[in-house]
Amino acid sequence: MYLEYWIHNNVKEAAETDPGLRTPYSGSGESLRRSDIERYHNYRLSQVVNYAYRHSLFYRELFETSGLSPADIRRPGDLPKLPFTESHHLAESPYSFLCTSQSEIARPHTFVTSGTTGPRKKIFWTRRDLERIIDFMSAGIGTVAKPQDVVLIMLPDGRDYSQADLLRRGVKRFGATPVVAEMDIGVLGLKKMVEDVQPSVIFGYTRHLFRLSRDLQLREDMRGKKVRTLFLAAEYLPPGMRSELEKIWDCSVHTHYGLTEMGLGVAVECDARNGYHFNEADLLLEVVNPHTGEPVEPGQEGELVFTTLNREAMPLIRYRTNDISRLIKVPCPCGAKSLLKIGAVKKRLGTILQIGAGDEIFPAYFDDLLFEVPGIIDYQLIVTRRNNRDQLGFRIETMTKSSKTTSAIREKLLSSPLIARNIAAETMAPPRIEMVAWGTLQTLGREKRMIIDSRQ
Repeated sequence: MYLEYWIHNNVKEAAETDPGLRTPYSGSGESLRRSDIERYHNYRLSQVVNYAYRHSLFYRELFETSGLSPADIRRPGDLPKLPFTESHHLAESPYSFLCTSQSEIARPHTFVTSGTTGPRKKIFWTRRDLERIIDFMSAGIGTVAKPQDVVLIMLPDGRDYSQADLLRRGVKRFGATPVVAEMDIGVLGLKKMVEDVQPSVIFGYTRHLFRLSRDLQLREDMRGKKVRTLFLAAEYLPPGMRSELEKIWDCSVHTHYGLTEMGLGVAVECDARNGYHFNEADLLLEVVNPHTGEPVEPGQEGELVFTTLNREAMPLIRYRTNDISRLIKVPCPCGAKSLLKIGAVKKRLGTILQIGAGDEIFPAYFDDLLFEVPGIIDYQLIVTRRNNRDQLGFRIETMTKSSKTTSAIREKLLSSPLIARNIAAETMAPPRIEMVAWGTLQTLGREKRMIIDSRQ
């Protein structure tokens, strides 16, 4: 597994160049044990805590108000002694996180997290930080590509060190050939690009590429176009959508999980395609109960919390992502022996709604169910009140409109235990289905689908 090889090399290189790590490092030969990675984590955590305490006003104040010193945080198990770093901190006082002078910042980045609203956050990267991001992107591409491959990148382009540019540099560093396409290339532009460039790998946003693939499906058979892998990012990929993409392109489909705050790249899906191996060379992970902040057991669902291990400009310690997933410790079928894994990220705090008799739904809640229906392109969920009961309204975009498709959708929705249970309890009206024209729900960027709550 290429990512494991890359992480091992990072740990070995650190052990060879850092006298403080050399002594506890026990690995020899080609492979490392899990214990070697854990010793690396202990050492790097101690280093980053001391570094942040010395150079970051935010973390120095956090330690002092908590009655702690860096010596109190020696290993990952000590992290719960510290309060969390919240997203609003990055919006309210981003410069208090800085550990370098502003003249050393190579790339400031201001953003609002996709799929949410709220204040704009700001993060900073030095040239060295950017080099580590590029390096991980090269490792991520290495999980799905070969050095002789052409990788078509369909991301918003812009200034140097934009997401597209960083990935382009990562592909080049890996040894493959990057080609960047405009997001508004359209179906005919994508068709021509595939024919002219002959990419082996296409990297793009999940819903954007799925929509284009549906359109291509009606125009030409794409199964002989040499595309070996679709590499998707930005949102959850339901099994039905994965299956349709595999049929359209006759290729494998892998996904990527990223966070801007963590350097865009965080984790990649291996050949087992049942979770993500994450960048353990640069990140420590906790999974906590989102309501209490207490750690949860491996396998249990909770909020992902990351600590950066090598960030120069702006280290983040115990940063709450608001993303809900679980830690997977069982051996992975892909063969990676020393790496942990996280499950698919389907929901995010702040996008969860309570309906009916207190049940929770989130934007991807019905994805697995609805994308089993052939021909669905996308859908939008609107919650209203009808006769003192909640009602779920589904605006659904399909390749073709037919009563058969509408009936199949209704049947699927009524088979949902949540919907069936609430209808039986008279806390929810039967779902309303509206079939909309092709293109109605189209978005060009990485905006994630949100539930519209119209209840008064």
